[in-house]
Amino acid sequence: MISRKHSLLSLPLLLTSSLLGFSSVAIAKPLAKSPGFSGTIGINAGFSDSQNQFNTDNDNAQTDDLNNPGKDISTGLLFPFFRVAYTSEDLQTQYFLGQSPQNILDSAIQYELGVTHKFDERQSMMLAYIPHVPFLKETWSDPFLTDAAREKSDIDSTAVRVAYKFAPVQVEYAYASYDIEDEQSGAQNGACNGQNCTAEEQALLKRDSDYQRLSLESSLRLWQGMFAKANVYYANQDSKGESQSYDELHYSLSIMTKYERHFLSVQAAFSDREYSAENPMFGQTQQQDAARYSLIYAYTEPFNIADTNLNVIYQNKDIDANIDFYDSTTNFVSVGMSYNF
Repeated sequence: MISRKHSLLSLPLLLTSSLLGFSSVAIAKPLAKSPGFSGTIGINAGFSDSQNQFNTDNDNAQTDDLNNPGKDISTGLLFPFFRVAYTSEDLQTQYFLGQSPQNILDSAIQYELGVTHKFDERQSMMLAYIPHVPFLKETWSDPFLTDAAREKSDIDSTAVRVAYKFAPVQVEYAYASYDIEDEQSGAQNGACNGQNCTAEEQALLKRDSDYQRLSLESSLRLWQGMFAKANVYYANQDSKGESQSYDELHYSLSIMTKYERHFLSVQAAFSDREYSAENPMFGQTQQQDAARYSLIYAYTEPFNIADTNLNVIYQNKDIDANIDFYDSTTNFVSVGMSYNF
């Protein structure tokens, strides 16, 4: 399993994502109101409570056994975010840089460099490159080490995604590559059911991976001022260690409404993962179900400050696995301000 350091840092962009998704339901919506530069900058203050063995907080570095989901860690967060775009004179092509307003509900840090081209009022295509950003993603070098502090290892990653939209339907393909710089899974003595892991067993635990995802999304106007957005995707992670490879089916439903200065979005998302081989640490093949619930409230131009938004975000995510070590629970809430230019 690959862990992403401080994945909740990107949650402020949930607001941007939902606002863009809300407006994109309109078929004739241009990429921007006017040519030239535009963007969003902001800052959020938040609080998270997480129980997850792959949380690399120092208070979670040591675990006494592998039959629990880790320590309950509460942290306060303060973080900025940005996105800058340049739109051509004909409003048909837009280049962008910054945190992605797409797929941000996955709670992953994601900085993109890309381009969107609009062919006509219904059709557009997007291509984005997601580079490796040092120090933003890390995991435990050997997550199965007990009775001693686990060491951290950076995760090197790069990704691309391409999407084609024929409103109101969008199809997207994404590919990512992950490399654990200091992969030591199962290297401790007595790790595999009380015995030293063999070389073959350690190989089954390697987390370096290629990840692919194919998604389908559609929006529907329910009635005046209210829209629904449904998303379903199939994903496959092909890891060097077969016990870390999986197939995943994910589906979500969002309801969005806007009234005067108020915007509200609620989302429910569910996924199911089936892993490919027995995990030698536990003598079982991992299976897990995940459920995530999100709520976003935004108020436009608070205190009558032009081009600003005040937003409140709440998210709860639970992962229920057949192996207790992989169970996790996360709750997150934040309040922030953003400025659009």
